[in-house]
Amino acid sequence: MVRPAHTGAAAFDDSTLVPGSLQRVRQIAALREQGRSLDEIALRFGVSRERVRQILRAHGGPDPQDVGEARRRRVEQQTEARIDELLALWRAGEDLGSAASALGLQATACRSAITSFATEIDRAARKASLASSRAMAKTYSDRDIIVALTSVATRLGRVPTAKEYGVLARELECPSLATVLNRMSGWTNAVRAAGLTPASTPARTRSRRWTVEACWAALRHVVAELGEIPTVVGYDRHAADRTDLPSSATVRNRLGRWSAITSQLADERKLAGDAQGARTQRR
Repeated sequence: MVRPAHTGAAAFDDSTLVPGSLQRVRQIAALREQGRSLDEIALRFGVSRERVRQILRAHGGPDPQDVGEARRRRVEQQTEARIDELLALWRAGEDLGSAASALGLQATACRSAITSFATEIDRAARKASLASSRAMAKTYSDRDIIVALTSVATRLGRVPTAKEYGVLARELECPSLATVLNRMSGWTNAVRAAGLTPASTPARTRSRRWTVEACWAALRHVVAELGEIPTVVGYDRHAADRTDLPSSATVRNRLGRWSAITSQLADERKLAGDAQGARTQRR
């Protein structure tokens, strides 16, 4: 297929155009000449990317090489328009990839702009920022970690737990708990490396307080207090801050669905009511 001659945004082969569409085609081609992408043009006109490509191919759109050059100029202009922000991030020690992402720019264009616009003062400021960051990012040796563990153990008078170490490490400016765990491959290994004996964890012997029977007794007590069978929300409100009542989550964990629980309580109330009525009649 022979590509129609193109001498500018207004020159098109309009023999195949739908009446009234020539202006739209010219607008599409003009945007393409400015370096706009097919996706950007498609979004503006509410058509597909492929439809934009078809229109440009059929009616003599700009040369791809010219489009590439226009896009390069456009990206450079966008970057230069935000050069002050870019330089501020770069002086603060940001790498160009992160700075470009933060500003919504292209990394290659940012690199070119820094090369063109950064002064010796900017470069000195960046060097100072990077040096400061390296000084703050202190690294610890295995020996530093062992000394820290020993210090905390001496402070407590016993081998600390990992949680206790984490709290005191911040106060004593020791390596963080995360650093210790990563470097020593776990808390137990770290304690042993420091020449200490890991504290043994006592087996749990606590009996379950809220048994099935205890939960039913608590629910019946609540029904008696309220004079009605509560919804789960009503129960939570009534049981709030009370240590003599289990939470609704505990109740459901022990007894099952709340609807089934309330159904049984309703049956019990009905039986109790019938029994009370029978006694009244006998009197």
